[in-house]
Amino acid sequence: MKRAIISDIHGNLEALQAVLADIDQQKVDSITCLGDIVGYGPNPCECARLVRDRCGLVILGNHDQGALFDPDGFNVGAERAIRWTRSQLEHHDAMPKNSADRLMDWLGELPRTH
Repeated sequence: MKRAIISDIHGNLEALQAVLADIDQQKVDSITCLGDIVGYGPNPCECARLVRDRCGLVILGNHDQGALFDPDGFNVGAERAIRWTRSQLEHHDAMPKNSADRLMDWLGELPRTH
């Protein structure tokens, strides 16, 4: 059984898509994500949705947690990025067409350890 482990996506959709394409070529059986799906990059919602759909096990990273709760312990630049990410997730979840696709709820239910 082939397994892939990914982490530190930080909202970088293009990189995530490239990694997943390589994983598909390698005929990997299961994918685990060790967190930090969001933060910094421009596509937090798309990355969260793709990880949710493709990964069997997902762990909550500190940037994911920071986007959901208070971003304690982050430097000024990282905190600014986390607050922007939170606004993107909140905007996504507030849209009526996304009522069954609440990404913040999904992120909030992720385990912190396994």
